Amino acid sequence: MPATPTPDPLHPPEALHVTTPAQADALMDFAYGARLLEQFLTPTTASHAAHALNEPANRVTYHVRKLHDCGLLRVAGHHGKRAQYVAAARTFHVPRSLVQLDEPLTVIGPAMREITAAYAHAILDWQTRQGHPGTGDDLTIHLGRCAPDTRTDTRTDTCTDIGAFAPAMRLRTVQLSPQQYRAAQDAMNAILDRLETEETDSSRTSTFVLMSFRGQLHLN
Repeated sequence: MPATPTPDPLHPPEALHVTTPAQADALMDFAYGARLLEQFLTPTTASHAAHALNEPANRVTYHVRKLHDCGLLRVAGHHGKRAQYVAAARTFHVPRSLVQLDEPLTVIGPAMREITAAYAHAILDWQTRQGHPGTGDDLTIHLGRCAPDTRTDTRTDTCTDIGAFAPAMRLRTVQLSPQQYRAAQDAMNAILDRLETEETDSSRTSTFVLMSFRGQLHLN
């Protein structure tokens, strides 16, 4: 009987079939599942991943160990005394028996609640930076490319220090071919990949949530 080949940590398989509830739970973790694994498509340390995500190192290290212990991360080598990890695969297949796919909110619900809460806090922070809301002031939710800077001519839609970091939400339903749909996703990802490497003296940590799906916002 031929011996089972030893996995190459530097070149993991393209796909991995999840086999345990622990793997499924870790992978589906909104904050530290697939999002964290993406930092390890090439060998890197937990501290580098924490820096890239702008997260506390001790918190990221804890979840890196969790992903490693359940087999979703592998040790690829060492950088000094620190272990370098790499994702066990680029694609993960999760059996239906390990995820309640018949109830979508069990998967996406926690993520959407966290996004909604963070967005609401960002709106309040933006209001505070403009000197309101005070007692009795309204809450402003600005939809569009950029909020008007209330310190200047409000007739213009300028993106200055305050306006540039105003929370914004845009929802649009369009008719697309499969090729156009994929091209739009690739284009948005390319923009974020480029911006991620273009830090300036005035950079601020910012979050973009890109969602795309077939169908309309309101289900029939």
